[in-house]
Amino acid sequence: MKYYNFLFFIVLFFAFNLNSQNNPINIYVTGNIFNLNNKRIEIARDMGNNVHAAVLTTEVDNKGNFTLKGELPNPDFYLFKLADGQYINLVIKGNDTLKVYGDGKNLFNFSNIIGSDASTQLNEFLRYNQFYTAKLDSAKLYLKNNPGQDQAVNQSFKSVFDQFKGYRQRFIANNNNSPALVATVYTFSLEQEFPSYETVVKQLYSGFGESPTVQRIYKEYEQNKLLAEKNKPFQPGSAAPDFELPNPEGKMMKLSDYKGKVVLLDFWASWCGPCRKENPHVVHLYETYHEDGFEVFSVSLDKDREKWVAAIAKDNLIWKGHVSDLMFWQSAAAKLYQVSSIPHTVLIDREGNIIGTKLRGFQLEQTLQSIFGH
Repeated sequence: MKYYNFLFFIVLFFAFNLNSQNNPINIYVTGNIFNLNNKRIEIARDMGNNVHAAVLTTEVDNKGNFTLKGELPNPDFYLFKLADGQYINLVIKGNDTLKVYGDGKNLFNFSNIIGSDASTQLNEFLRYNQFYTAKLDSAKLYLKNNPGQDQAVNQSFKSVFDQFKGYRQRFIANNNNSPALVATVYTFSLEQEFPSYETVVKQLYSGFGESPTVQRIYKEYEQNKLLAEKNKPFQPGSAAPDFELPNPEGKMMKLSDYKGKVVLLDFWASWCGPCRKENPHVVHLYETYHEDGFEVFSVSLDKDREKWVAAIAKDNLIWKGHVSDLMFWQSAAAKLYQVSSIPHTVLIDREGNIIGTKLRGFQLEQTLQSIFGH
């Protein structure tokens, strides 16, 4: 796999849109916070730049019990905050009755919210993200002190990054359309993970669109999408550039030979671990949709013909469209499609126009389901 920047910055920012129209709601929160030095607690709004504005305040009794009740300006994300600055996040949809229990010395890690599954899930993700970010910061510090070690540090950090992505993927799958998804929005690299970012924002808007914070996030997404499409070299609807390369037997094959079919142009190589892991899924999709007019046109970035052919056989890549000029990253087709890392896919419609790029796994399967109707 070519160099991939795993050390992107993660920022979680839930600033509120102060210009939004108020839609007042009532809230009733009870519970117990022990180990408190200062009895004051509050429900606050995050104004950005680490500025919090209290909306409701109260004090705990001598046993740590409290009651917070009153009116909030909107259904939205709020902070349950202690006087010393510690806080946890609350999802408040309206007329909620919640219970909060926690340790006043370490509220973030030791708290329990009853009556809001979204709040519980949101804070669980943020706790995991704090653990991941600590490792990320450590890697960045090492890189700062050891300039020129970018590739080595990224390679060693890859397993940590993959674990984070796996956790995030499971979190998203288990929290469809939940307000808790807000915790993941700013963990995506827009350059490298825009389709996943887009999916999360749309689910968030569908599930909690009345939130001013979500409305702001959606507006940001619309701006980011316009920018991404402007900068994208192969936009959906544009014609897929044609090329011609030899198959393993030396016969020349053209991408345009497949016009009239839905084609997955798949850049891969025998030496690419993620490509090999993805191959069984591509085989499954080929077997599922081939009779409906789906084809795969695989371009290998191999240098060794024998290894290329052996990988085709071992991975049971049963389609006929296998080509390569055995030029590694200097492959003419890879240069034409500006491929900088693999696996890299381009889905092409029956007219030879691009449907989308970098579609893999679940996203590719969902797209083919929408095309073929099953």
